[in-house]
Amino acid sequence: MHEAVTTSIKRVLGLCMALSLSVMAVLVFLNVVLRYLFDSGITWSEEMSRYVFVFMIFFGAALAFIEKQHLAADLLSELLPPWLRRLFVTLCSLLMLLALGLMIDGSWQLMWINQNSKGPATGFPLWALYAGCIAMAGVMTAYLLAELLRQWRSRPAREE
Repeated sequence: MHEAVTTSIKRVLGLCMALSLSVMAVLVFLNVVLRYLFDSGITWSEEMSRYVFVFMIFFGAALAFIEKQHLAADLLSELLPPWLRRLFVTLCSLLMLLALGLMIDGSWQLMWINQNSKGPATGFPLWALYAGCIAMAGVMTAYLLAELLRQWRSRPAREE
């Protein structure tokens, strides 16, 4: 992807993660203070904190993917000659695209199954959780496709 677009996406994802963590921390802190000092609490804070945590995970997974921070076993690919390494990386990328496609499809189905379900304390529509998963997998898919395109447009390294 274009560097400016990638930087913007990374900033937005980082900001969303920070905002999610802040909301979660404030909700939990307020609930603890209210329970211990006033013997009351916010009935919906635990549930909303859980939903915000799920979205924070989606934001973080997409950001880690873009920054290549997910675990990778590259011992075998580093031993291969450049032309074979390129094919190996392409095969791995295609397998990741398949997994992301399955994730999108499964989340889409779960989104429709839960279209009328709401959180018991908040009334939060549960389909939105699965929509968040679709968005995360969509960002990863777009980035992976852009990286595959960039790799195959670049000149392969010469063997020495």
